Amino acid sequence: MRESIDLEGYGKVHLRPPNSLVAINDVVAEWSGNGKNRAKLARLSAAVVGICWADNNRRNCPVYDLESGEIISYGGTVLEWMIGRGVVLPSLYAAASPLFHEVWDFMPKAKEVEKATATFPNGTGEDGAPNLEDSPSVGT
Repeated sequence: MRESIDLEGYGKVHLRPPNSLVAINDVVAEWSGNGKNRAKLARLSAAVVGICWADNNRRNCPVYDLESGEIISYGGTVLEWMIGRGVVLPSLYAAASPLFHEVWDFMPKAKEVEKATATFPNGTGEDGAPNLEDSPSVGT
């Protein structure tokens, strides 16, 4: 993943890999889905930059609420925040476009998932907990 992008009107923005697979999934699902419209793509562009926003930037970008699952709404918040700080929108779109592909690369691939499930939870690839006695039930 690139270390930074330049947003016209704002300047250099340091990036880091998103810290949540859920956030990545939300962006990728919206980006790759059918029925894209320009308003949603503008918000999604802001969202992908927002989830990659590094803590060492001069300002803190709004943070995505994973529990909400509202990546488009989050993108609107980030877009509003960026516009208020002078970001020129075409530069946002230009920076976000390749960032979608870079974020996509963080999604676990089928072979990685297969390998992980072959060793979880007890190394046999079987479903369910290997030993129910090692987890007390709720309320005990």
